[in-house]
Order: sequence, then structure tokens, then C-alpha cells
Amino acid sequence: MRKVFNSFIGLSTALALTVVACSDTATGVTSGDELTSVEVAAVMAALGSAFESVGVAPPVAVGPALAPISINESFNESIPCESGTLDLSGSMTGSVDDQTFDIDIMMDVSWDPNACVVTDWTNTFTVDGAPPVDLTLDMTSTQDALTLSGTETGGFSFTTSDGRSGSCALDVTFSVVTVGSNVTSTVTGTICGHPASSFETLGT
Repeated sequence: MRKVFNSFIGLSTALALTVVACSDTATGVTSGDELTSVEVAAVMAALGSAFESVGVAPPVAVGPALAPISINESFNESIPCESGTLDLSGSMTGSVDDQTFDIDIMMDVSWDPNACVVTDWTNTFTVDGAPPVDLTLDMTSTQDALTLSGTETGGFSFTTSDGRSGSCALDVTFSVVTVGSNVTSTVTGTICGHPASSFETLGT
């Protein structure tokens, strides 16, 4: 149960963090050199995958379940990157129905990379917080549908193995609704100074 629960939380949060670029064109930046949209996607995907390692305890039922199980957890962890760390802190509240496994959860997460090294196909990126990124995520899941909505604000600074450096700001509002194989999403705001509407959330 713990592995399944943590994997679900990690996958859902990574989904909220991860963007898939529409084209490999240079995006706007807060300052410094530019990252292509594919590079932004690679960095965000690598950082988002760290949530699968967050040690949030799953709900445990004692005796027959007569009502949804309440969740009120906090976490403060340092996740290793290829080099450096990604520091995660936050809380998760809500409920899980022990019979239907319906989920209604709110998460508040702050993630702060410290010389966190990630790679894509051609470059290595060293990422630091500038400032940390704050994510709020409201997640509901039933047998038929998964709904994610929230905001992501803050940013990161970076240096690359090909000699570029700069900072990237995030100010994003998102919503993803999955019913069966049908996925509907909306993303507004900015990512690295570029309209977030020019990116797609994972799964669309």
C-alpha cells in the first residue's frame, strides 16, 4: 500500500510540475542566457521526478473502515540529484476512502534545488533556487476520473555545460482533468518569461 500510495502522489505531483514543450525554440528568461523550450522541459521533468522519493506515510485503517481516512502529513527531505540536492518541504491534507480508494488531497510544496545537476541529451544543467518554487496542488481521484489543479510560483537559476547561465521564473496556474483516456488541460501564466499557454501539460 505504501509503495502504491507514494507512487501515486509522486506521479501526480510530477505531472503538475512537468511540461512538454511544443517546439525547440528559445524561451524568454528572467535574466541571462536563454534555454530552449525542450531544455526547460528536461529540467522540469528531472526535478519533478524527485517527488517519487518523498517519504509521505500512507493512510492506515484500523478495523473496518466506516468513513474516509483523514490525512495530515508534513515532510522535509533532501533528495540527491546526479550531484547536489533538491530540498523538498511541505504538507499534505485530505482524505482517502479505504473502500473505493477515492482521494481528495491538497498539497503545499516548496522545492529548492542546491547545485542540483540534471542532464538532457546534449547538456548538463546545474540548478539552484532563485527563489524556491512553491507549488499548491489540489488533487481528486475516483474510479472514473483524476483532477489536478493548482499554482506554481518562484523560479530557479542555472548554468549549463556549454557556458550559459541565467534565471528562470515560473508563475503558472494549471488544471488537468483525466476521464478514462480523455485528458483536458489548461495552463496559464509564464514559464521562463514565455507564455505558459505555449507549453502543454504532460498527457495532452
